[in-house]
Amino acid sequence: MQHRRLVLLLPLLGLTACASVPLDETAGEIGEPPAEVAESRAQTGTAEAIRELVESSRTSRASGDYSQALANIERAIRIEPRNPYLWLELGETHLSRGNTQQAAATARKAMSVAGADRVAKMAAEGLLERAMGP
Repeated sequence: MQHRRLVLLLPLLGLTACASVPLDETAGEIGEPPAEVAESRAQTGTAEAIRELVESSRTSRASGDYSQALANIERAIRIEPRNPYLWLELGETHLSRGNTQQAAATARKAMSVAGADRVAKMAAEGLLERAMGP
């Protein structure tokens, strides 16, 4: 879980790629990787898919295509609904299109799923403040 949070924080910090484990170091006796490695690869694949959706959402948002931006980030949220950083991205998209009520609601959702993640909570508080205005 910690790995996922870090991987999903990275898109907020500049969209970096995930590292992978070399196949030759993980192959089992019958040519298949151990279960832990298979799970790690699946998580990396999921993280990569989410990273691509976030990147695509940001690109769409920057070009003013808010419908596509929302579709992409909502798809990422369906994959990992307890990720506060995805909710923050959704809130930023709502805020960009001028929907302050939805931005505030998603900021609150980000806070509720953030758990002990102080960075996510602080980012959600900042989004909420911007959505609520002066």
